[in-house]
Amino acid sequence: SPETGWIRIDTSKLASIHIASFEKRRSVQRRASHSKKARRVLSKYSNRERNRARKHQLEITRVIQSVAGVVGLEELKKQGMYTRSRVWNRRISRSDWRGIAKILEGRMGEAGVKELDPYGSSSYCSRCGWENNRDLNGADVFVCGGCGLRLDRQLNAAINLYMRLTFGYTTNWEDGKKRVELRMEGAPQRDWWDRVVLPSLLGGCVLTGAERSDPDELVRGLHDAVKPKLHYAYDRHADAYLCIPT
Repeated sequence: SPETGWIRIDTSKLASIHIASFEKRRSVQRRASHSKKARRVLSKYSNRERNRARKHQLEITRVIQSVAGVVGLEELKKQGMYTRSRVWNRRISRSDWRGIAKILEGRMGEAGVKELDPYGSSSYCSRCGWENNRDLNGADVFVCGGCGLRLDRQLNAAINLYMRLTFGYTTNWEDGKKRVELRMEGAPQRDWWDRVVLPSLLGGCVLTGAERSDPDELVRGLHDAVKPKLHYAYDRHADAYLCIPT
């Protein structure tokens, strides 16, 4: 939200648990079909992975609860996301967003967690509503062809979801294509974005020009200037997710 600002939670430690467990299980999986000992070892690795991942999921939801009021989540279902790619299917099967969502729903209830239509959240410009019809897979930066906004792709999607949570939205079909429209009243979307979203991304300071440490340094744009207001990461000494300097 504009009050809280942009918050980033580093979940790389959680992902590494699944990767390490996958490598261990793969080494014994072939023998599990004809060896009781291998099956016991495989079961031990699976339970260990589940328990360790659960601990991190609980910690991540604790952080989300501490900084958020109402939480908006993409209404995603794994069943409809599988493809013919084994690598992609493996990434989807070991993803943790569904587990984190269930914990949040159990702790905060239906009033505290809202599921939102994810369609176009990554391809719509959060500032002007322009839609990028090209494949964005692998792109880290969203570049708007309408207003020229350059912003981290995931952050742009998060802002779109926040706006859907705040204003509400409708879905309709135009020429056989789905379209999500915000129910905004009053100021146009771009004016609202510049007045409310932009200062929160820049720590309350509106970007008015270049900031240079060297005469030959290139002009710094919004994408380069934006930093998360709070950044949480796993601390192995505290065995918890702690706020670190940004």
